Amino acid sequence: MQGTIIAAILLSIQVAAKSDTTGIDIWNMPPLEIESGEYSTDWNDISRLYNVPSWWREAKFGAWSHWDPQSAAEDGDWYARGMYMEGSQQYRYHLEHFGHPSEYGYKELCSDWKTDLWDPDDLMQLYIRMGARYFVAMGSHHDNFDCWDSEYQPWNSVNVGPRQDIVGIWAEVAHKYDMPFGIGFHNTPARTWGQFMPVRYKSDRRGDKAGVPYDAMLTRQDGQGQWWEGLDPADLYGPVHENGRNSLDSPFANQFMWRVDDAIRKYSPDMIYFDEHAGDSQEDLGINMGLGRLTPQIVANFYNIAAKRSEGNRQVVATFKGVGGRYNSFQNSPELLPLVDRSLVKSTELYTEDSIMAFPFQTEVSLQDWHYKQGASYRSAAEIITRLMQNVSRNGCLLLNITQHGRGNIDDEARQICLDIGRWIEINKDAVYGSRPFDVWGNEHVIYSRQGGNIYAVLVDWEGESVMLDALSADNASVGRITSVEMVESGQKLAFTRNTNGLKVEIGHPVPTPDITDKELASGFKVLRISHDRLWFNDDDPGVSTYGWNRRCNTGRGDFNNDISFSDQPGDRWKTGFTGRRVSIIAPTGEFTGLMQVEIDGKIRGTVSFNQSPGATVSVRQKVFKSRRLKRGPHTIELVNLKGTVSVDALLFE
Repeated sequence: MQGTIIAAILLSIQVAAKSDTTGIDIWNMPPLEIESGEYSTDWNDISRLYNVPSWWREAKFGAWSHWDPQSAAEDGDWYARGMYMEGSQQYRYHLEHFGHPSEYGYKELCSDWKTDLWDPDDLMQLYIRMGARYFVAMGSHHDNFDCWDSEYQPWNSVNVGPRQDIVGIWAEVAHKYDMPFGIGFHNTPARTWGQFMPVRYKSDRRGDKAGVPYDAMLTRQDGQGQWWEGLDPADLYGPVHENGRNSLDSPFANQFMWRVDDAIRKYSPDMIYFDEHAGDSQEDLGINMGLGRLTPQIVANFYNIAAKRSEGNRQVVATFKGVGGRYNSFQNSPELLPLVDRSLVKSTELYTEDSIMAFPFQTEVSLQDWHYKQGASYRSAAEIITRLMQNVSRNGCLLLNITQHGRGNIDDEARQICLDIGRWIEINKDAVYGSRPFDVWGNEHVIYSRQGGNIYAVLVDWEGESVMLDALSADNASVGRITSVEMVESGQKLAFTRNTNGLKVEIGHPVPTPDITDKELASGFKVLRISHDRLWFNDDDPGVSTYGWNRRCNTGRGDFNNDISFSDQPGDRWKTGFTGRRVSIIAPTGEFTGLMQVEIDGKIRGTVSFNQSPGATVSVRQKVFKSRRLKRGPHTIELVNLKGTVSVDALLFE
């Protein structure tokens, strides 16, 4: 017993020494200086320079560890807020399992967070078997606790609780398996300063503890002789303040910027995720949401830091919410929306876009609750595959949280769901990885993607012996003569007929996929590979990079793949590589007026004039340029806007 007491005293002295010797006042930091580089904080400049990296676009599927001290309670998401809200379900749960928040507060839950059943190597191997091609770790949630060796937040997983650098360990394991690595930041000013902190400064209004302040009102001095000696509760809970509507003007906002910068520089993530709006026009729970003016600073800083790396991915991803759509956060500045859409990856938590998007997006979903909740049910493997393919078909990726117990392990049921998902993706990977949307995404029964000249049709909840694919009718401009239809899983060639109503495929009775325990997924989710002879390279296919070009989808007029890329500023460049002896450029005429220069292998090979006359009709799929015969081997083609507005729909190679 005496040895335990001495060890605790020594540990508290070590924590206090670390906190005191930093000499950093985290509430009075100078403004963060943005890393120098080609990216400025102007949205127009960022949008012209940035391309979503190919490693992320081709990955399509990521794994997420949404895991922090709140998981220890095992009573679901937002626990660090709910436990302080008198009368709420989580408040009652906290009283029953831990005690009153004036005596056992969130700081105690952080201290008691045990991670002894966490096996990051085993989990990473499971994520890989599940088919994930990138991984994201929790950096800090709304609770304001940093899961890394944080320079600017003493309440972190190295000082308190696990005594481990959770993010650092995840990063090391991800790199071991060549898995691109991301960090999630939920501790944004509006959520943390505005919504999570203020509820902690209160007390019960009824009962035995009426009027007794919750533990957020304790001070550093109150910690003398306690386990948290040397730590200041205000650093975790925030100093007392009102509802935080103007959270971007708070001292926390600047501290938040330094903490994000700290994690970026320490762990060199390939991706950063923000559970927050990129703009500033949304409200939630009476709080003004959004990072607003901070967003371009975060993005420019991250992109410039990454560009100077000597190792790892120099092309990175930053993800934010509220970029258009149902929760558009740019209502106060609509002119910025098309620029922001091209400057980062928008997040659409739990909601998949309802149409094909011009620029990539990400949807986040969880197998169970975001933080583990006892007794909560799991989403099935069939539901996850449906969500994955809905995202893929609309130009998105899916990030899946595999909910962990507080101690770091996962349920056997969750593990089996992951294995079922992985088995299905392993068989049907060509419809997933590296694919692009087709003309239309499909419907609730059939979901389309395309890759390598082939079209893939994912049959959802299929039970019949035949299927009619109306999107592949004989009058579809993007589809040539269909040469074969086969079941991807078995390689079996299938009989088909085609007319103006669609492509009818005779399949037969479903045969369950071996090694998939989810019966619905095993029998009802089959993938057809449709081959045809109209082999075109789309304006947004893998390998394309641009400077300044924009995109338009769902044109509905017969463009290849129902989309085009266009530029309205001189100097904009569109570039890709190809192998062939000739290349032709396909573009609509009668829509734009401009002049485009064609360069092949760095040499000017001609120009294309887009002369729109008054009253001209738009003619799609026009061959506006054809190169002379080239040497065998690989080549590059670059399209340069010389003046006006120019476009490209597709390339044809010979």
